[in-house]
Amino acid sequence: MTTAGNRWGWFLGYLILGATGSLVSGSSSRIINGEDCIPHSQPWQAALIMENELFCSGVLVHPQWVLSAAHCFQKSYTIGLGLHSLEADQEPGSRMVEASYSVQHPEYNRPLLANDLMLIKLDEPVSESATIRNISLASRCPTAGDSCLVSGWGLLANGRMPTVLQCVNLSVVSEEVCGELYDPLYHPSMFCAGGGQDRKDSCYGDSGGPLICNGYLQGLVSFGQGQCGQVGVPSVYTNLCKFTEWIEKTVQAS
Repeated sequence: MTTAGNRWGWFLGYLILGATGSLVSGSSSRIINGEDCIPHSQPWQAALIMENELFCSGVLVHPQWVLSAAHCFQKSYTIGLGLHSLEADQEPGSRMVEASYSVQHPEYNRPLLANDLMLIKLDEPVSESATIRNISLASRCPTAGDSCLVSGWGLLANGRMPTVLQCVNLSVVSEEVCGELYDPLYHPSMFCAGGGQDRKDSCYGDSGGPLICNGYLQGLVSFGQGQCGQVGVPSVYTNLCKFTEWIEKTVQAS
């Protein structure tokens, strides 16, 4: 759902469809003005699949744990790993693993999307390979101007489905600008990226997907406003540097 001219179009889309547990259905997700990723260049990328359809993305942060957005929560799902194309029935080097259970952040605020993250435990650990590998969390918080990469399988700007994983480079926006644009929703658990003249963006069901800065996991796709890919309107990402302790404790407690 894209609501051009409505300031909170993407956010309202989440509220309207919130009962499904995802921002919108996978068929409405998109990476805006990106390009085909180099095959398996994002080996931590995870696909959250329910009833054979992609509905969110995630990122492998441990051999048995995937991190995603809390608003993507479902009672059960299959996690696809090592995928480049979602069309291949059995892509070499890929794995389909059932989720054992999910843990949403205890302070996740569903209406406002504050603290929008969850951990998903896999039924079994996966072995590292050329196509599957976990990624480390960033040790510092993002700063304005950082160049980062977002990836996902959602619809393209032309409304067509990509055949392979899409990648797009974005720049982090200052905390001040992000706060002004998203007031009164802005929360320290968030940061903004994108909104440049090139109109590159993440959008909708790319939710939960990784934003990688300097080779480390910096954020997760969370939400945005209005029509995706607008100049001067960045999207919002979960600020993972605020949650490293919770992530580590949750994984260790298992």
